[in-house]
Amino acid sequence: MIHVAAVDQAFLLLLIVFCLGSCLVRRLLAAGAGAGSPYRHIAPPAHKEA
Repeated sequence: MIHVAAVDQAFLLLLIVFCLGSCLVRRLLAAGAGAGSPYRHIAPPAHKEA
């Protein structure tokens, strides 16, 4: 088994977390508040009576 230094493991973990986080943020920004948004079921838009 290959032994990797703790610093290298921490660096790789941060790299993976950064990549996944940036992909998630980019997906959420691209979806916006449209039909593709995973948060569309939390609160319906407010309608004002005229």
